Amino acid sequence: MDASQWSRVSDVFSRAIELDSPARLRLLQAEAENVRNEVERLLGEHQRGGILDRAILANSEIEHRSGELLNGRYRIERFLARGGAGAVYLARDEQIAGRAVVVKFLEHHDPWFKNKFREEMEALARIDHHGVVGVLDAGQTPDRLPFLVIEHIDGVTLRPEIQKGPMNRLRVARLIRQIGDAVFAAHEKGVLHRDLKPENIMLERAGSREETVRLIDFGIARVERPEQGTRTLTTRFAGTTMYMAPEQLTGHPQASSDVYAMGVLAYEMLSGRRPFPAESPVELYQDQRAGASSDLHRLRPEVPAAAVRMILKQLSFRPDDRSRTAREAGEQIAAGLEGQLTELWPRRSFVGALAGGASLLAAGTYIWSRSRPLHPSERVIEVAMGSEILEHGFHKDRDISYQSLVNAEATRLESIRVWTADQGEYFHPLTAVQAREAQLKGWTLTIEAALEQGRMYWAIDSPRAPCRYSAYLQRNPDNTDTVGCVLIVAPAHQGIDRVLPGPTGARHRMVMKWTPSTEAEFWVDGRKLVSGYRGTAEFRYARGLTFGATRYRSGKAAARFWTIRLEIA
Repeated sequence: MDASQWSRVSDVFSRAIELDSPARLRLLQAEAENVRNEVERLLGEHQRGGILDRAILANSEIEHRSGELLNGRYRIERFLARGGAGAVYLARDEQIAGRAVVVKFLEHHDPWFKNKFREEMEALARIDHHGVVGVLDAGQTPDRLPFLVIEHIDGVTLRPEIQKGPMNRLRVARLIRQIGDAVFAAHEKGVLHRDLKPENIMLERAGSREETVRLIDFGIARVERPEQGTRTLTTRFAGTTMYMAPEQLTGHPQASSDVYAMGVLAYEMLSGRRPFPAESPVELYQDQRAGASSDLHRLRPEVPAAAVRMILKQLSFRPDDRSRTAREAGEQIAAGLEGQLTELWPRRSFVGALAGGASLLAAGTYIWSRSRPLHPSERVIEVAMGSEILEHGFHKDRDISYQSLVNAEATRLESIRVWTADQGEYFHPLTAVQAREAQLKGWTLTIEAALEQGRMYWAIDSPRAPCRYSAYLQRNPDNTDTVGCVLIVAPAHQGIDRVLPGPTGARHRMVMKWTPSTEAEFWVDGRKLVSGYRGTAEFRYARGLTFGATRYRSGKAAARFWTIRLEIA
Protein backbone atom coordinates (compact mmCIF):
# COMPACT_ATOMS: atom_id res chain seq x y z
CA MET A 1 0.00 0.00 0.00
CA ASP A 2 1.52 3.33 -1.05
CA ALA A 3 1.53 6.56 0.95
CA SER A 4 -1.56 8.06 -0.69
CA GLN A 5 -3.58 4.86 -0.06
CA TRP A 6 -2.45 4.76 3.55
CA SER A 7 -3.47 8.40 3.93
CA ARG A 8 -6.93 7.43 2.68
CA VAL A 9 -7.06 4.50 5.12
CA SER A 10 -6.13 6.82 7.98
CA ASP A 11 -8.85 9.32 7.04
CA VAL A 12 -11.58 6.67 6.64
CA PHE A 13 -10.58 4.93 9.88
CA SER A 14 -10.71 8.19 11.88
CA ARG A 15 -14.27 8.76 10.64
CA ALA A 16 -15.42 5.16 10.92
CA ILE A 17 -14.63 4.79 14.63
CA GLU A 18 -17.14 7.59 15.39
CA LEU A 19 -20.06 5.90 13.54
CA ASP A 20 -22.52 3.20 14.49
CA SER A 21 -22.46 -0.12 12.59
CA PRO A 22 -24.99 0.69 9.80
CA ALA A 23 -23.40 4.05 9.04
CA ARG A 24 -19.92 2.50 9.17
CA LEU A 25 -21.00 -0.17 6.67
CA ARG A 26 -22.31 2.46 4.26
CA LEU A 27 -19.05 4.40 4.58
CA LEU A 28 -16.87 1.37 3.85
CA GLN A 29 -18.97 0.19 0.90
CA ALA A 30 -18.00 3.35 -0.95
CA GLU A 31 -14.27 2.61 -0.63
CA ALA A 32 -11.90 0.55 -2.79
CA GLU A 33 -11.44 -3.04 -1.67
CA ASN A 34 -7.86 -2.67 -0.43
CA VAL A 35 -8.77 0.44 1.58
CA ARG A 36 -11.90 -1.23 2.98
CA ASN A 37 -9.99 -4.35 4.03
CA GLU A 38 -7.30 -2.37 5.82
CA VAL A 39 -9.82 -0.17 7.62
CA GLU A 40 -11.79 -3.25 8.71
CA ARG A 41 -8.58 -4.77 10.11
CA LEU A 42 -7.81 -1.59 12.06
CA LEU A 43 -11.39 -1.43 13.34
CA GLY A 44 -11.10 -5.00 14.55
CA GLU A 45 -7.90 -4.14 16.43
CA HIS A 46 -9.54 -1.05 17.85
CA GLN A 47 -12.60 -2.97 19.08
CA ARG A 48 -10.40 -5.54 20.78
CA GLY A 49 -9.07 -2.62 22.76
CA GLY A 50 -5.71 -1.09 22.38
CA ILE A 51 -4.45 -0.66 18.84
CA LEU A 52 -3.38 2.85 19.77
CA ASP A 53 -1.90 1.84 23.08
CA ARG A 54 -0.07 -1.15 21.63
CA ALA A 55 1.26 0.98 18.79
CA ILE A 56 2.62 3.44 21.29
CA LEU A 57 4.26 0.80 23.46
CA ALA A 58 5.72 -1.02 20.48
CA ASN A 59 7.16 2.04 18.84
CA SER A 60 10.86 2.28 19.69
CA GLU A 61 10.90 5.83 18.33
CA ILE A 62 8.75 6.93 21.25
CA GLU A 63 10.84 5.12 23.86
CA HIS A 64 14.24 6.35 22.77
CA ARG A 65 13.15 9.98 22.28
CA SER A 66 12.55 10.43 25.98
CA GLY A 67 15.51 12.42 27.32
CA GLU A 68 16.74 13.42 23.85
CA LEU A 69 18.13 16.98 23.56
CA LEU A 70 17.19 18.99 20.45
CA ASN A 71 19.00 22.10 19.21
CA GLY A 72 21.06 22.00 22.38
CA ARG A 73 18.16 23.19 24.55
CA TYR A 74 14.87 21.23 24.23
CA ARG A 75 14.86 18.10 26.41
CA ILE A 76 12.16 15.57 25.42
CA GLU A 77 10.15 14.61 28.48
CA ARG A 78 7.27 12.39 27.39
CA PHE A 79 5.04 11.36 24.50
CA LEU A 80 1.74 13.23 24.10
CA ALA A 81 -0.04 12.07 20.95
CA ARG A 82 0.28 10.72 17.44
CA GLY A 83 -1.45 11.98 14.32
CA GLY A 84 -1.59 10.88 10.73
CA ALA A 85 1.79 12.40 9.86
CA GLY A 86 3.83 12.42 13.03
CA ALA A 87 4.12 12.45 16.80
CA VAL A 88 3.95 15.15 19.46
CA TYR A 89 6.00 15.29 22.67
CA LEU A 90 6.21 17.44 25.76
CA ALA A 91 9.68 18.91 26.23
CA ARG A 92 11.48 21.43 28.44
CA ASP A 93 13.48 24.42 27.26
CA GLU A 94 16.64 24.18 29.36
CA GLN A 95 17.74 27.67 28.35
CA ILE A 96 14.61 29.32 29.77
CA ALA A 97 14.10 27.87 33.24
CA GLY A 98 12.70 24.57 32.02
CA ARG A 99 9.74 26.19 30.27
CA ALA A 100 7.32 23.60 28.86
CA VAL A 101 7.17 23.40 25.05
CA VAL A 102 5.65 21.01 22.53
CA VAL A 103 7.82 19.27 19.92
CA LYS A 104 6.13 17.96 16.80
CA PHE A 105 8.00 15.45 14.60
CA LEU A 106 7.18 14.68 10.98
CA GLU A 107 7.23 10.89 10.54
CA HIS A 108 5.54 10.59 7.14
CA HIS A 109 7.38 10.33 3.84
CA ASP A 110 4.48 11.36 1.60
CA PRO A 111 5.60 14.57 -0.22
CA TRP A 112 2.20 16.14 0.52
CA PHE A 113 2.71 15.71 4.26
CA LYS A 114 6.25 17.06 4.03
CA ASN A 115 4.94 20.13 2.25
CA LYS A 116 2.17 20.59 4.85
CA PHE A 117 4.75 20.34 7.63
CA ARG A 118 6.74 23.16 6.06
CA GLU A 119 3.56 25.15 5.56
CA GLU A 120 2.57 24.68 9.21
CA MET A 121 5.91 26.14 10.26
CA GLU A 122 5.46 29.06 7.85
CA ALA A 123 1.85 29.61 8.92
CA LEU A 124 2.68 29.81 12.63
CA ALA A 125 5.67 32.05 11.93
CA ARG A 126 3.49 34.44 9.90
CA ILE A 127 0.74 34.85 12.49
CA ASP A 128 1.47 37.08 15.46
CA HIS A 129 -1.69 36.92 17.56
CA HIS A 130 -2.34 35.87 21.13
CA GLY A 131 -5.23 33.68 19.97
CA VAL A 132 -2.93 31.50 17.84
CA VAL A 133 -0.34 29.14 19.26
CA GLY A 134 3.17 30.34 18.41
CA VAL A 135 6.07 28.50 16.80
CA LEU A 136 9.28 28.91 18.80
CA ASP A 137 11.90 26.99 16.85
CA ALA A 138 12.49 24.33 14.20
CA GLY A 139 15.21 21.92 13.21
CA GLN A 140 16.24 18.38 12.36
CA THR A 141 17.38 15.50 14.53
CA PRO A 142 20.80 13.97 13.79
CA ASP A 143 18.97 11.36 11.69
CA ARG A 144 17.40 14.24 9.66
CA LEU A 145 13.90 13.97 11.11
CA PRO A 146 12.23 17.44 10.89
CA PHE A 147 10.61 18.90 14.00
CA LEU A 148 8.81 22.03 15.16
CA VAL A 149 8.97 23.53 18.64
CA ILE A 150 5.60 25.02 19.51
CA GLU A 151 4.27 27.01 22.43
CA HIS A 152 2.80 24.80 25.16
CA ILE A 153 -0.76 25.73 26.13
CA ASP A 154 -1.80 24.94 29.69
CA GLY A 155 -5.51 24.29 29.30
CA VAL A 156 -8.19 22.03 27.86
CA THR A 157 -9.70 21.75 24.42
CA LEU A 158 -13.21 22.94 23.66
CA ARG A 159 -14.39 19.33 23.20
CA PRO A 160 -14.77 18.34 26.90
CA GLU A 161 -16.50 21.66 27.59
CA ILE A 162 -19.09 20.87 24.89
CA GLN A 163 -19.49 17.33 26.23
CA LYS A 164 -20.59 18.75 29.58
CA GLY A 165 -23.77 19.95 27.87
CA PRO A 166 -25.07 23.08 26.09
CA MET A 167 -22.97 26.08 27.07
CA ASN A 168 -24.10 29.41 28.49
CA ARG A 169 -24.90 31.73 25.59
CA LEU A 170 -22.86 34.63 26.97
CA ARG A 171 -19.87 32.33 27.34
CA VAL A 172 -20.38 31.18 23.74
CA ALA A 173 -20.46 34.84 22.72
CA ARG A 174 -17.08 35.48 24.37
CA LEU A 175 -15.52 32.38 22.82
CA ILE A 176 -16.85 32.81 19.28
CA ARG A 177 -15.72 36.45 19.27
CA GLN A 178 -12.20 35.36 20.25
CA ILE A 179 -12.22 32.53 17.69
CA GLY A 180 -13.30 34.95 14.96
CA ASP A 181 -10.58 37.40 15.89
CA ALA A 182 -7.87 34.71 15.85
CA VAL A 183 -9.07 33.22 12.54
CA PHE A 184 -9.21 36.70 11.03
CA ALA A 185 -5.60 37.32 12.12
CA ALA A 186 -4.58 34.12 10.31
CA HIS A 187 -6.51 35.07 7.17
CA GLU A 188 -4.86 38.50 7.11
CA LYS A 189 -1.52 36.70 6.86
CA GLY A 190 -2.76 34.47 4.03
CA VAL A 191 -3.28 31.38 6.20
CA LEU A 192 -6.41 29.19 6.01
CA HIS A 193 -6.73 26.85 8.97
CA ARG A 194 -8.99 24.31 7.23
CA ASP A 195 -9.50 22.16 10.34
CA LEU A 196 -11.40 24.28 12.86
CA LYS A 197 -13.04 21.92 15.34
CA PRO A 198 -13.34 21.69 19.14
CA GLU A 199 -10.21 19.53 19.39
CA ASN A 200 -8.15 22.30 17.77
CA ILE A 201 -9.35 25.08 20.07
CA MET A 202 -7.58 25.26 23.41
CA LEU A 203 -9.04 27.14 26.36
CA GLU A 204 -6.70 28.67 28.90
CA ARG A 205 -8.27 29.17 32.35
CA ALA A 206 -11.42 27.40 31.08
CA GLY A 207 -14.65 28.58 32.65
CA SER A 208 -13.09 31.57 34.43
CA ARG A 209 -13.55 35.25 33.67
CA GLU A 210 -10.11 35.22 32.04
CA GLU A 211 -10.92 32.30 29.70
CA THR A 212 -8.84 32.68 26.54
CA VAL A 213 -9.03 30.93 23.17
CA ARG A 214 -5.88 29.58 21.48
CA LEU A 215 -6.04 27.98 18.03
CA ILE A 216 -3.77 24.98 17.58
CA ASP A 217 -2.84 22.40 14.92
CA PHE A 218 -2.21 24.16 11.63
CA GLY A 219 -1.05 20.83 10.21
CA ILE A 220 -3.26 21.02 7.11
CA ALA A 221 -3.39 24.80 6.87
CA ARG A 222 -2.99 26.36 3.45
CA VAL A 223 -0.54 29.23 3.08
CA GLU A 224 -1.42 31.56 0.24
CA ARG A 225 1.34 33.32 -1.64
CA PRO A 226 1.31 36.36 -3.93
CA GLU A 227 2.40 34.32 -6.94
CA GLN A 228 -0.82 32.31 -6.68
CA GLY A 229 -2.78 35.41 -7.64
CA THR A 230 -6.51 34.86 -7.65
CA ARG A 231 -6.41 31.39 -9.17
CA THR A 232 -8.85 28.84 -7.80
CA LEU A 233 -6.74 26.09 -6.26
CA THR A 234 -7.82 22.50 -5.97
CA THR A 235 -6.32 20.67 -3.02
CA ARG A 236 -6.38 17.24 -1.44
CA PHE A 237 -9.49 16.41 0.58
CA ALA A 238 -8.29 17.15 4.09
CA GLY A 239 -9.83 18.12 7.37
CA THR A 240 -12.58 16.80 9.65
CA THR A 241 -15.59 16.11 7.48
CA MET A 242 -18.39 17.28 9.77
CA TYR A 243 -16.84 20.75 10.07
CA MET A 244 -16.12 21.16 6.34
CA ALA A 245 -17.86 23.72 4.16
CA PRO A 246 -19.37 22.48 0.87
CA GLU A 247 -16.58 24.00 -1.20
CA GLN A 248 -13.95 22.36 1.02
CA LEU A 249 -15.61 18.96 0.55
CA THR A 250 -15.08 19.39 -3.18
CA GLY A 251 -11.41 20.37 -2.76
CA HIS A 252 -11.76 24.18 -3.10
CA PRO A 253 -11.27 25.61 0.41
CA GLN A 254 -11.20 29.36 0.92
CA ALA A 255 -11.27 31.81 3.81
CA SER A 256 -15.05 31.51 4.00
CA SER A 257 -14.64 27.78 4.68
CA ASP A 258 -13.21 28.64 8.11
CA VAL A 259 -16.17 30.99 8.62
CA TYR A 260 -18.51 28.07 7.90
CA ALA A 261 -16.69 25.98 10.54
CA MET A 262 -17.24 28.80 13.03
CA GLY A 263 -20.98 28.47 12.40
CA VAL A 264 -20.79 24.74 13.17
CA LEU A 265 -18.83 25.47 16.35
CA ALA A 266 -21.32 28.08 17.57
CA TYR A 267 -24.24 25.74 16.85
CA GLU A 268 -22.53 22.88 18.66
CA MET A 269 -21.55 24.94 21.69
CA LEU A 270 -25.14 26.09 22.14
CA SER A 271 -26.92 22.81 21.45
CA GLY A 272 -24.40 20.05 22.11
CA ARG A 273 -24.87 18.71 18.56
CA ARG A 274 -23.79 19.64 15.06
CA PRO A 275 -26.27 21.22 12.62
CA PHE A 276 -26.14 18.37 10.07
CA PRO A 277 -26.56 14.74 11.27
CA ALA A 278 -24.99 13.31 8.09
CA GLU A 279 -22.83 10.21 8.39
CA SER A 280 -20.76 10.50 5.21
CA PRO A 281 -19.30 13.29 3.05
CA VAL A 282 -21.89 12.63 0.33
CA GLU A 283 -24.81 12.88 2.76
CA LEU A 284 -23.28 15.98 4.34
CA TYR A 285 -22.97 17.73 0.99
CA GLN A 286 -26.61 16.96 0.19
CA ASP A 287 -27.76 18.27 3.58
CA GLN A 288 -25.69 21.43 3.14
CA ARG A 289 -27.27 22.08 -0.24
CA ALA A 290 -30.73 21.69 1.31
CA GLY A 291 -29.80 24.18 4.02
CA ALA A 292 -29.52 24.04 7.80
CA SER A 293 -32.75 23.77 9.76
CA SER A 294 -33.67 26.13 12.58
CA ASP A 295 -33.71 23.37 15.22
CA LEU A 296 -31.58 25.61 17.39
CA HIS A 297 -34.77 27.55 18.23
CA ARG A 298 -36.30 24.35 19.58
CA LEU A 299 -33.14 23.15 21.34
CA ARG A 300 -32.39 26.51 22.98
CA PRO A 301 -35.55 28.67 23.02
CA GLU A 302 -33.81 31.34 25.08
CA VAL A 303 -31.22 32.04 22.36
CA PRO A 304 -32.22 35.28 20.57
CA ALA A 305 -33.63 34.76 17.08
CA ALA A 306 -31.10 37.23 15.67
CA ALA A 307 -28.24 35.05 16.97
CA VAL A 308 -29.75 31.91 15.41
CA ARG A 309 -30.06 33.68 12.06
CA MET A 310 -26.44 34.84 12.25
CA ILE A 311 -25.29 31.27 12.92
CA LEU A 312 -27.39 29.91 10.05
CA LYS A 313 -25.93 32.63 7.83
CA GLN A 314 -22.44 31.20 8.35
CA LEU A 315 -23.77 27.75 7.40
CA SER A 316 -24.95 28.99 3.99
CA PHE A 317 -24.18 26.71 1.05
CA ARG A 318 -22.76 29.61 -1.00
CA PRO A 319 -19.62 31.24 0.47
CA ASP A 320 -20.81 34.68 -0.68
CA ASP A 321 -23.87 34.37 1.57
CA ARG A 322 -21.76 34.13 4.73
CA SER A 323 -20.19 37.04 6.61
CA ARG A 324 -17.36 38.74 4.76
CA THR A 325 -14.69 37.94 7.35
CA ALA A 326 -14.18 35.65 10.32
CA ARG A 327 -14.01 38.67 12.62
CA GLU A 328 -17.32 39.96 11.31
CA ALA A 329 -18.90 36.51 11.75
CA GLY A 330 -17.65 36.26 15.33
CA GLU A 331 -18.82 39.77 16.17
CA GLN A 332 -22.27 39.27 14.62
CA ILE A 333 -22.90 35.94 16.33
CA ALA A 334 -21.62 37.30 19.65
CA ALA A 335 -23.68 40.48 19.37
CA GLY A 336 -26.77 38.39 18.65
CA LEU A 337 -26.15 36.20 21.70
CA GLU A 338 -25.63 39.30 23.85
CA GLY A 339 -28.87 40.85 22.61
CA GLN A 340 -27.07 43.59 20.69
CA LEU A 341 -28.55 42.77 17.28
CA THR A 342 -31.99 43.96 16.25
CA GLU A 343 -33.92 42.44 13.37
CA LEU A 344 -35.37 45.19 11.19
CA TRP A 345 -38.07 44.53 8.65
CA PRO A 346 -38.14 47.37 6.07
CA ARG A 347 -41.38 49.12 5.31
CA ARG A 348 -43.40 48.00 2.32
CA SER A 349 -42.64 50.35 -0.55
CA PHE A 350 -45.39 51.06 -3.01
CA VAL A 351 -44.21 52.13 -6.44
CA GLY A 352 -47.41 51.87 -8.48
CA ALA A 353 -46.70 54.89 -10.66
CA LEU A 354 -43.29 53.54 -11.64
CA ALA A 355 -43.95 49.82 -11.76
CA GLY A 356 -47.52 49.49 -12.86
CA GLY A 357 -48.91 49.27 -9.34
CA ALA A 358 -46.52 46.49 -8.23
CA SER A 359 -45.23 46.60 -4.69
CA LEU A 360 -41.79 45.62 -3.48
CA LEU A 361 -40.90 44.19 -0.11
CA ALA A 362 -37.17 44.37 0.57
CA ALA A 363 -35.41 41.50 2.34
CA GLY A 364 -34.79 41.82 6.07
CA THR A 365 -31.31 42.74 7.19
CA TYR A 366 -29.42 43.00 10.44
CA ILE A 367 -27.69 46.09 11.70
CA TRP A 368 -25.82 46.82 14.91
CA SER A 369 -28.44 47.76 17.48
CA ARG A 370 -28.56 51.43 18.36
CA SER A 371 -31.60 51.00 20.55
CA ARG A 372 -29.55 51.19 23.76
CA PRO A 373 -27.36 54.28 24.00
CA LEU A 374 -24.16 54.22 25.97
CA HIS A 375 -24.98 54.92 29.60
CA PRO A 376 -22.98 57.78 31.18
CA SER A 377 -21.41 55.31 33.62
CA GLU A 378 -20.06 53.32 30.65
CA ARG A 379 -18.34 56.28 29.03
CA VAL A 380 -15.40 56.16 31.42
CA ILE A 381 -13.13 53.22 32.25
CA GLU A 382 -10.48 53.98 34.85
CA VAL A 383 -8.45 52.54 37.66
CA ALA A 384 -9.89 53.83 40.92
CA MET A 385 -6.87 54.46 43.11
CA GLY A 386 -7.15 52.69 46.43
CA SER A 387 -9.40 49.91 45.15
CA GLU A 388 -8.65 46.38 44.00
CA ILE A 389 -7.94 46.51 40.24
CA LEU A 390 -9.29 43.05 39.48
CA GLU A 391 -12.63 43.79 41.16
CA HIS A 392 -13.64 46.44 38.62
CA GLY A 393 -13.62 44.67 35.27
CA PHE A 394 -9.84 44.54 34.80
CA HIS A 395 -8.01 41.31 34.07
CA LYS A 396 -4.36 40.34 34.49
CA ASP A 397 -2.08 38.69 31.93
CA ARG A 398 1.40 37.26 32.52
CA ASP A 399 3.83 38.35 35.25
CA ILE A 400 2.80 41.62 36.87
CA SER A 401 2.06 42.83 40.41
CA TYR A 402 0.96 46.08 41.98
CA GLN A 403 0.60 47.87 45.29
CA SER A 404 -1.34 50.97 46.33
CA LEU A 405 0.68 53.99 47.49
CA VAL A 406 -0.33 56.85 49.79
CA ASN A 407 0.23 60.55 49.18
CA ALA A 408 2.93 62.58 50.93
CA GLU A 409 0.66 63.36 53.87
CA ALA A 410 -0.40 59.72 54.18
CA THR A 411 -4.03 60.86 54.08
CA ARG A 412 -5.23 58.86 51.07
CA LEU A 413 -4.22 56.27 48.49
CA GLU A 414 -3.39 58.26 45.37
CA SER A 415 -1.40 55.99 43.05
CA ILE A 416 -0.33 52.46 42.27
CA ARG A 417 3.08 50.97 41.58
CA VAL A 418 3.32 48.10 39.09
CA TRP A 419 6.35 45.90 38.54
CA THR A 420 7.41 42.77 36.69
CA ALA A 421 10.54 40.64 36.32
CA ASP A 422 9.48 39.82 32.75
CA GLN A 423 6.40 41.36 31.13
CA GLY A 424 2.78 41.69 32.17
CA GLU A 425 -0.28 43.86 31.85
CA TYR A 426 -3.76 44.66 33.13
CA PHE A 427 -6.61 45.09 30.66
CA HIS A 428 -10.29 46.05 30.63
CA PRO A 429 -12.32 44.74 27.67
CA LEU A 430 -14.84 46.99 25.93
CA THR A 431 -18.46 45.95 25.70
CA ALA A 432 -20.04 45.80 22.25
CA VAL A 433 -21.76 49.15 22.89
CA GLN A 434 -18.55 50.78 24.17
CA ALA A 435 -16.59 49.52 21.16
CA ARG A 436 -19.28 50.79 18.80
CA GLU A 437 -19.46 54.25 20.40
CA ALA A 438 -15.67 54.56 20.58
CA GLN A 439 -15.41 53.85 16.86
CA LEU A 440 -18.30 56.16 15.95
CA LYS A 441 -17.45 59.12 18.20
CA GLY A 442 -13.83 58.75 19.34
CA TRP A 443 -12.04 58.46 22.67
CA THR A 444 -9.43 60.05 24.94
CA LEU A 445 -6.91 58.10 27.01
CA THR A 446 -5.12 59.89 29.85
CA ILE A 447 -2.12 58.40 31.65
CA GLU A 448 -0.30 60.19 34.47
CA ALA A 449 2.76 58.22 35.48
CA ALA A 450 6.46 58.08 36.32
CA LEU A 451 8.88 55.39 35.17
CA GLU A 452 11.30 53.77 37.60
CA GLN A 453 13.07 51.32 35.29
CA GLY A 454 12.53 49.30 32.12
CA ARG A 455 9.54 50.23 29.96
CA MET A 456 5.90 50.94 30.73
CA TYR A 457 3.20 50.99 28.06
CA TRP A 458 -0.51 51.54 27.56
CA ALA A 459 -2.89 50.97 24.66
CA ILE A 460 -6.39 51.00 23.24
CA ASP A 461 -7.11 47.79 21.34
CA SER A 462 -10.78 47.80 20.34
CA PRO A 463 -12.34 44.91 18.36
CA ARG A 464 -14.07 47.46 16.14
CA ALA A 465 -10.89 49.38 15.25
CA PRO A 466 -8.51 48.38 12.44
CA CYS A 467 -5.40 48.78 14.59
CA ARG A 468 -4.06 49.15 18.11
CA TYR A 469 -3.09 52.58 19.46
CA SER A 470 -0.18 52.16 21.86
CA ALA A 471 2.31 54.43 23.62
CA TYR A 472 5.26 53.86 25.95
CA LEU A 473 7.73 55.44 28.33
CA GLN A 474 11.17 53.82 28.61
CA ARG A 475 14.48 54.31 30.42
CA ASN A 476 17.49 54.63 28.08
CA PRO A 477 21.06 53.39 28.67
CA ASP A 478 22.21 57.00 29.14
CA ASN A 479 19.70 57.37 32.00
CA THR A 480 17.27 59.55 30.05
CA ASP A 481 13.56 58.84 29.51
CA THR A 482 11.94 58.47 26.07
CA VAL A 483 8.21 58.68 25.37
CA GLY A 484 6.57 57.70 22.10
CA CYS A 485 3.90 55.94 20.03
CA VAL A 486 4.43 52.36 18.84
CA LEU A 487 4.80 51.75 15.10
CA ILE A 488 6.43 48.31 14.93
CA VAL A 489 7.06 45.74 17.66
CA ALA A 490 8.63 42.81 15.80
CA PRO A 491 11.28 42.01 14.76
CA ALA A 492 12.59 45.25 16.28
CA HIS A 493 10.76 47.92 18.24
CA GLN A 494 10.18 51.19 16.37
CA GLY A 495 8.19 54.24 17.38
CA ILE A 496 7.61 57.95 16.98
CA ASP A 497 9.46 59.09 20.07
CA ARG A 498 11.19 61.93 21.86
CA VAL A 499 13.71 62.11 24.70
CA LEU A 500 12.08 64.00 27.57
CA PRO A 501 13.84 66.95 29.19
CA GLY A 502 14.33 67.17 32.91
CA PRO A 503 15.25 64.55 35.49
CA THR A 504 14.64 60.85 34.86
CA GLY A 505 11.73 59.31 36.67
CA ALA A 506 9.73 62.55 36.59
CA ARG A 507 5.93 62.48 36.66
CA HIS A 508 4.35 63.08 33.24
CA ARG A 509 0.80 63.57 32.00
CA MET A 510 0.28 61.84 28.64
CA VAL A 511 -2.91 62.10 26.59
CA MET A 512 -3.83 60.27 23.40
CA LYS A 513 -6.97 61.36 21.57
CA TRP A 514 -8.63 59.77 18.53
CA THR A 515 -11.63 60.99 16.56
CA PRO A 516 -13.20 59.51 13.41
CA SER A 517 -12.34 62.63 11.40
CA THR A 518 -8.61 62.61 12.24
CA GLU A 519 -5.88 60.19 13.21
CA ALA A 520 -4.73 60.04 16.83
CA GLU A 521 -2.90 62.89 18.56
CA PHE A 522 -0.47 62.34 21.41
CA TRP A 523 0.21 65.06 24.00
CA VAL A 524 2.87 65.02 26.72
CA ASP A 525 2.79 67.54 29.57
CA GLY A 526 0.52 69.85 27.57
CA ARG A 527 2.59 69.80 24.37
CA LYS A 528 1.58 67.94 21.20
CA LEU A 529 4.23 65.32 20.44
CA VAL A 530 2.56 63.39 17.60
CA SER A 531 -0.28 64.04 15.17
CA GLY A 532 -1.58 61.73 12.46
CA TYR A 533 -0.74 58.57 14.44
CA ARG A 534 -2.32 55.55 12.74
CA GLY A 535 -1.50 52.87 15.30
CA THR A 536 0.01 49.42 14.76
CA ALA A 537 -1.52 46.23 13.38
CA GLU A 538 0.77 43.94 15.41
CA PHE A 539 -0.22 41.96 18.50
CA ARG A 540 -3.97 42.54 18.21
CA TYR A 541 -5.73 40.92 21.17
CA ALA A 542 -8.88 43.13 21.24
CA ARG A 543 -8.40 43.69 24.98
CA GLY A 544 -9.75 47.23 25.16
CA LEU A 545 -7.86 49.44 27.63
CA THR A 546 -4.43 47.99 28.47
CA PHE A 547 -1.50 49.09 30.63
CA GLY A 548 1.59 47.26 31.80
CA ALA A 549 5.35 47.03 31.97
CA THR A 550 8.19 45.07 30.41
CA ARG A 551 11.93 44.72 30.81
CA TYR A 552 13.98 47.04 28.60
CA ARG A 553 17.72 46.65 29.07
CA SER A 554 16.93 46.04 32.71
CA GLY A 555 16.48 43.20 35.16
CA LYS A 556 12.87 44.19 35.79
CA ALA A 557 10.40 46.96 35.02
CA ALA A 558 8.55 49.22 37.43
CA ALA A 559 6.38 52.32 37.14
CA ARG A 560 4.01 54.44 39.21
CA PHE A 561 0.58 55.51 37.93
CA TRP A 562 -1.59 58.33 39.27
CA THR A 563 -4.19 58.31 36.49
CA ILE A 564 -5.37 55.62 34.06
CA ARG A 565 -8.55 56.84 32.39
CA LEU A 566 -10.30 56.11 29.10
CA GLU A 567 -13.18 58.41 28.17
CA ILE A 568 -15.39 57.53 25.20
CA ALA A 569 -16.36 60.74 23.41
